[in-house]
Amino acid sequence: MARRPALNLTCQYDREIKKRGRRSNASKQNLRPLRSVTARGSSEPNDNEDSDTTRPSRSTSVNAMGGSQLRRGLVASQEGDQYDRLQLSPSTLRSPHDERAGLAVVAEPHQTLHSARTDSSSSIAFPFSPRVTASQGILLQYPSCRYPCLETILPGLKGFMSPNEACNLLDIFFTEPGNSLSSSHCPYALTTILRKSSLLHQSRPRSTSPALLATILWCVAQTADRRIYYVPGARERITSHLYSLAMSYLRLRDMDNWHRVAGGWQLEDDCTVNVDGCQSDQARRTFSAGPQPTVDDVLTFTLLAIVISGGVFKADCLKWWNKAVCLVKYLGYHTESGLMDNTGVSNQPLAAIEVHEERRRAFWLVYVLDRHLALSFNRPLDILDAECQVLSPLPEDIWQNLDMISPDAIPRPVYGPPTTISGPGLFEYFLPLMAILGDIIDLRLRRHHPRLPVDDGSSCLDTIRQALAHCETSLGEFAAAAMSPTDPPPGTLTKTQAQLVVAYGAYIIKVLYVLLHGEWDAVSMLEDHGNWIASPSFSECASNSIAAAQSITDILSVDPELSFMPYLFGIYLFHGSFVLLLFAERMPQIGPNESVEQACEVIIRAHEVSIVTLSTDFQKTFRKAFRSILYSVRRPDSVDPEFPVLRKEVLSMYRWTMGYRGLCL
Repeated sequence: MARRPALNLTCQYDREIKKRGRRSNASKQNLRPLRSVTARGSSEPNDNEDSDTTRPSRSTSVNAMGGSQLRRGLVASQEGDQYDRLQLSPSTLRSPHDERAGLAVVAEPHQTLHSARTDSSSSIAFPFSPRVTASQGILLQYPSCRYPCLETILPGLKGFMSPNEACNLLDIFFTEPGNSLSSSHCPYALTTILRKSSLLHQSRPRSTSPALLATILWCVAQTADRRIYYVPGARERITSHLYSLAMSYLRLRDMDNWHRVAGGWQLEDDCTVNVDGCQSDQARRTFSAGPQPTVDDVLTFTLLAIVISGGVFKADCLKWWNKAVCLVKYLGYHTESGLMDNTGVSNQPLAAIEVHEERRRAFWLVYVLDRHLALSFNRPLDILDAECQVLSPLPEDIWQNLDMISPDAIPRPVYGPPTTISGPGLFEYFLPLMAILGDIIDLRLRRHHPRLPVDDGSSCLDTIRQALAHCETSLGEFAAAAMSPTDPPPGTLTKTQAQLVVAYGAYIIKVLYVLLHGEWDAVSMLEDHGNWIASPSFSECASNSIAAAQSITDILSVDPELSFMPYLFGIYLFHGSFVLLLFAERMPQIGPNESVEQACEVIIRAHEVSIVTLSTDFQKTFRKAFRSILYSVRRPDSVDPEFPVLRKEVLSMYRWTMGYRGLCL
């Protein structure tokens, strides 16, 4: 006790006298109930809370724990055998591969048209914090969040991205592609597999996995034109955090991170041992049921593959691409019987249609990308037409307005991919082209088989040529119906959309003719060891290459920035230019040709515009090779003798002969 002389007051304090040293086990047990009650009653997260209240000890096996301890860690599902719900605390988000996940109860999902779906993510959702469970509580905590579907990942964005910015990214994701850079369309959002009105519903949003939501935000943030990305380094910092968030959610959903044991399922991370000989303190947790993948996981893997394949490290996309293909086949989405299994909405006809169509569209998106990546990476197809027994997807305008259309008014689709163009949606104009491209890839691989006897392939060639002719005819019919000066365009189609589809479709059809008749490798074409230039195939290839160059002019007139389909268009622009490169290379021997020079200038301009819209290294490389050839033609006296060698070295970076990997460096 002391006395302050200035104020004449007595200063004192009381404190409990405690023993020095570590706390005993008995005292720890007495504190646990109090902490547990405090955590449940608190609405604010407490990152410093004792982790013993949420998970078993690392050094104790789940199988060896007592019943009371096991009940504290594992939450039994309604069916008794369902996969235990795991969660990650925001404080643990330090890297894309967090080592541990706690076990907690998941809030009951919204009772919506989607909540009855057994394949919805609600059955295996991983909330980010067990303390924020009610949707009303989260929306009160984040009043600026316009879309309740984001409630599960908002705690992971706290202090990093505002709810309003996250909602803006969702708006961009659902923006339709246009013909101007002023539009906010995401180039990696090829089509909307999920209905916009369903996911963004204000009171009953679609139950969506947090991993997919985080991946969508990461995908859009790559190119989003918003103020928060203008600060130097901001885009890299934001995309890195969103990727870490997506990986943290995806870790427990990915079947590759689990394996089966006699008593159930175990995480691969739990089964590691210390290779230095020290005793491991890691528990091997066994769960009665493992991960139950859904269509959300297919879309998550597919988005990851798309974005990474459009970046610098293209080969890294193959990991995610293989996961997407394997999961589609594992879930049975390549057959109608597999699509119909385990929907859980048999008493809701419209809900069942939506569930089946989501799965169907997810499969066809993987099918389209399979053909596109097979051309880009010079690889065989992963999804064969012989194993596909799926109905064609619904038209885009019907799909987006499904809840306003009577089930009887929905058109009856047919089996297999369409081979004619019928509308502005990806599955209406690009899926037919990719179906034909798959046939061309199959024919090329058959011709190069080293052992099996192969005929001249004339029957297959004629069949593919006929399919291309029918596709070209359907494009003309679509153009006539959509751009009629008297009749308005059908449905929600605008004349601008029709012009874009017609211009791009006409060009890609000509490129498919070039791929059918021509050489795929630029170096082999320039060397011409097999005297291909003297063959009839070269004439077919040359005429279609010139027609394709003319189509480029039409595309640039309606889409000056080439922003309609920048992710997909680059490889077709690339392959459609090879024959013109050959013409330009031989002009010093055969004399100048003004039409060839003009066509080359158009191709170079198209590559330059593409680089500005969505920069890719292979287009920069090809543009340099093209420009050097034109320079040597126009100024032969000032050309360095090393130019041809350097040009060949540049073109040799991307090879399409058998055994090479195309753009996949």
